[in-house]
Amino acid sequence: MLMKTALQTFKRAKQYYLTTVITLALTLSMVLSAFTLVDLVFFSPLPYKNSDNIFLLEGTLESKSYSGPGTNSQIIEYIKSNNTVFSDVATYHQWSNYKLFDNQKRPEVNVILASSNLFEILGVQPQLGRLFSNKESLGNKQTSIILGYRIWQQEYNADKNIIGKKIQLNQRRFTVIGVAPDNLVLPQLNNINSAFWIPIDMDETFDPKTANDFMGAFKGIARAELNQLGNAKEQIKTLSGTAAQLYAPNVLKDFKISAQLTDFNTALKGDSGNIVLMLLLGVSLLMIIALINLSSMQLAKAVTKIKSIAISFAFGATNKQLIIESFKHNTIVISISVIFALILTQTSFEIIQQLASNSIQRLDTLAISFNTILVSALLTILIALLYSYIELSVVKEKNLTDSLQSSGKGTGKQISSGVSHSLIGLQILFSFLVLVSASHVVLDTLAEALRDSGIDTENKWSLTINYANIKNSEERINLHKSIINQLSNLDSIDSVTVTSESRLPESLNVNQVYDENNQYIAQARKILIGHDYLHQLGITVDGKNFSKGDRELNNYPILVNQRLADILATNNQEVRAQKISLDGKTQHKIIGVTSNINVPGGQEDETYEIYIPKNYSGWRQYSYLITTHSPLLVEQQIINNITEIDSRLDINRLASLTQLFDEKRKHHLTAAWISIVLASVSLLMVCIGINGIVNYLVQVRRYTLGVKLAMGADNRRLLKDSIIELMQPISMSLILAFSICFLVVGYSVSNPNFSLPVNWGLILSIWVGLFIISLIVSYFPIQKTLKQDPIKALRNE
Repeated sequence: MLMKTALQTFKRAKQYYLTTVITLALTLSMVLSAFTLVDLVFFSPLPYKNSDNIFLLEGTLESKSYSGPGTNSQIIEYIKSNNTVFSDVATYHQWSNYKLFDNQKRPEVNVILASSNLFEILGVQPQLGRLFSNKESLGNKQTSIILGYRIWQQEYNADKNIIGKKIQLNQRRFTVIGVAPDNLVLPQLNNINSAFWIPIDMDETFDPKTANDFMGAFKGIARAELNQLGNAKEQIKTLSGTAAQLYAPNVLKDFKISAQLTDFNTALKGDSGNIVLMLLLGVSLLMIIALINLSSMQLAKAVTKIKSIAISFAFGATNKQLIIESFKHNTIVISISVIFALILTQTSFEIIQQLASNSIQRLDTLAISFNTILVSALLTILIALLYSYIELSVVKEKNLTDSLQSSGKGTGKQISSGVSHSLIGLQILFSFLVLVSASHVVLDTLAEALRDSGIDTENKWSLTINYANIKNSEERINLHKSIINQLSNLDSIDSVTVTSESRLPESLNVNQVYDENNQYIAQARKILIGHDYLHQLGITVDGKNFSKGDRELNNYPILVNQRLADILATNNQEVRAQKISLDGKTQHKIIGVTSNINVPGGQEDETYEIYIPKNYSGWRQYSYLITTHSPLLVEQQIINNITEIDSRLDINRLASLTQLFDEKRKHHLTAAWISIVLASVSLLMVCIGINGIVNYLVQVRRYTLGVKLAMGADNRRLLKDSIIELMQPISMSLILAFSICFLVVGYSVSNPNFSLPVNWGLILSIWVGLFIISLIVSYFPIQKTLKQDPIKALRNE
C-alpha cells in the first residue's frame, strides 16, 4: 500500500522528483568526492602505532642553482648510529626498474627497498606470514620478499599458501616471507599497497653501505618523543654536517648539506591541502547554484499546494504537523539523491586515483569514510529542512484563507519579487566566481599542456635495453652493436641512433658542472649521444656539431643546451669560447649550443643538458632512438628481434615519444577538462535557474500585466519595463561578484606568499557574457507570456 501511494505521488509530479533527484545526486557526488579527499588529507588517522611520534628524516642540499631534498644513505646511517634522541631509525628507497617474470607479459612492477626495522618502527602487523626482521638486517643479503596486499590479490589470487614460494623479479628469485596489510602509507610514494618489498641491500645496483649519491627518493623514518623534538632537530643538523665531512667532502665544496625532520602527517599532506580545499570550494559553489535552482522549483511547488494545505489547515492540522509531514517527505526524496550520490562517489575513486596520483598521496587508501557518511546525513537533514522551510514559507493563515476563497489564479499565490530577485542574484554571483576560477585554470593548464616540445616526436620510438644479466662488459658491447645492426635491417625501421638515456627518463641523473676556475655552476644532465641523434629529433645547433673523430678523444668537445648557455654567458658566441668541467678536473670545450627541449606538463624534467660524443662502454642499460614508418608494426617486431638476439636481454622500456610526452600532458589536460565541465555545468544551471524563476514570475504576474494592458500600455513597453526590472538584481550581483574578484586579486598582489595570475580581459568577457546570457534567458519567458494575452488572466479574476 505504501509503495502504491509512493508511485502515485511520483506519477503526479515525476518531472519535479526526477529533476530533484538527478540534480542533487550529480552535485552531491562532486561535493562528497571532494570532501572524501579533504577527509583523507586532513582528518584520516595514520594506521600506525603512536603515529604522532613518527617523523620523516631526509637530507637537503642547497646551492645557488638548487635547493631541495637529497639524501645520502651513509649520512642517514651515521645519524642512526650516533643520535641520542631517536628510539630507532629506518629507511626506504626506490631505485631500479623491476619486471615480474612470473607473469608472461613481464609487467613493470613497483618495488620498494626497506630496512629490516621499517615495519617495526611503524608498528604494523602482517596480513600473512611475517615482515622483515633482524634476518634481513643490512649486510645479510637475504632474498626475502613481502607482497603488497593488492599485488597479492591481483597477481596471486590471494593465495594463502604463498609463503615460502619463489618470485622472480628481473633475473633474481626471491622467497615470499609475508603479505603486508592493505593500509600502508609512506610520504612521496604512491600505490605502495600494490608494491613488492625487498631488503634495502638487495637491489641490483644500489648498496646503502657505499652509495655516495644524494637521492631524492631515499628517506628515513624516525621515532622521537614530542618533547625531544627541539633537541632532535639540532642534533640531526650537527650530525648531518659531521657525516657530510666524512662521506661527501667533495659535495661540501659546492653544496650546503643538512637534514630535516617533518612530522608524518605534514609530510604526507605536502601541497595537497590547498588543492583539495580549492576543489571542495568549487564544487560547493556548484551545489549552492543547484540548490538555488531547486529552491525556485520548490517555491513553485509550494504555491501549487497552497489549496490542499489550506484544506488540511481548515480541518484542524497544526503548523507543527504540517512541518513534520513536509520534513518527512523531503527527507525521503533527499535521501534517495544522497544514496545515488554515494554510489557515484564510490565509482569515481578509480578516476580520481588516476588523475591526482602525482598531486595527492594516500590515494590507494581512498574510500568512503565514516566522516563522509556523517556529512551525507548532515546534508540530507539540512537540505530537507531548507525544502520544508521553503514549502511552508507561503503557509500563512491569510494566504490559506485567500486560497480557499479565490479561484487560485491571483491572490494568495504571489512570491515576493525580493525573494525571486535574490535567488537570481545569488545564482549569478556564485556562477561568476566559479566561471572566473575555472576559466583561469583552463587557460593555465591548456597553455602548459599544449606547449610545444621543441622536437620532432612523430614516428619516433624510445627503446631502453637492460644488459644487467650479461656480466661481461665486452659481451655487452658486442650485443649492443648487434642490436643496432639487427634493428636497422627491420622493414618497419628507417633509422636507429643511440643515447645513454631515453628522451624522457624515469629519473634524472645529473652531474655537477664547474667553470674554468673550478667554480661550481649548476647541476646538469649528461647525455651520451650517437652521431645522428640531434638531427633525428630536429634539435638545432648554434655553432659546430660533433665530427667523427670526437668520439675517440679523451678530452672531447661538448654541446650545451640553451638553458645552460643562458647562465654561462650573455650570448652564445661567448658561450662557445668557454670550457667547463664535469668532474672538477678535465676541461671540455663548448663547440655549440642546442635548442631547448620542453616537456609540456612536466617542467621539472626541463633541466640543463650537456651532450657528449662517446660510444657505449658496457653500461648496465642503454637507450636507442628509433624512427619508423610503420608505428603499428614496429613494437612487436622490436620485441621479437631483441628476444632472438639474446634471451638474457631485457627490454626496460619501449614507447613512442609521442606517447611519453602525452603522458606528461595528461594531468594538465584532465584538469582543464574538469574545469570546463564545472564551468559548463555552472553556466547551464544558471541559465535554467534564471529562465525558471523569470518564467514563474511572469506567469504569476499575468494579472498585473493584464491590468496594465487594459489601461493602455502596449506589449513593447511592458517587455522593456519587465526586462529592466529583472536586470537590476542581475547587474547588482555581477557588480558584487566583480568586487569580490578585485579584492581577492588585491590580496594576492599585497601578499608575497600568495600568487594568482589574473587575466582581466577574460574576467571582463565573463562579466559581459553572463549579462548577455541573463538578458536572453529573461527575454523569452516575458515575450512568451505577453503573446498569450495577459488580459485573459484579468478576465479570469
